[in-house]
Amino acid sequence: MPRTTHKKIWEIQGWNSTKLLFQCTIGVGQITQTKMEELIRTLTAKIVLNESEILSSYAKKGTKAYFDHLEVQYLEGKAFQMSCGTNPYVIATVKSV
Repeated sequence: MPRTTHKKIWEIQGWNSTKLLFQCTIGVGQITQTKMEELIRTLTAKIVLNESEILSSYAKKGTKAYFDHLEVQYLEGKAFQMSCGTNPYVIATVKSV
């Protein structure tokens, strides 16, 4: 019986409510988890935030200037997922292909 191998990819999607804004994939071995967090933060900032909101996202946590626009959340479920933003938002999911 032939042995099947499964390649793992990150599927990255940008959503506005139920409307898919963009979708792309990258191999899991081509990007670290830390870089994926940075990538979805950057994509969220690009599609959602203005300059003032981006600046407040980089302010020191716990200060009056800070706002959590670019916090990455890990989602529970069958697949490993992380997301950034509320609406619109960007989600990255590890999938086997």
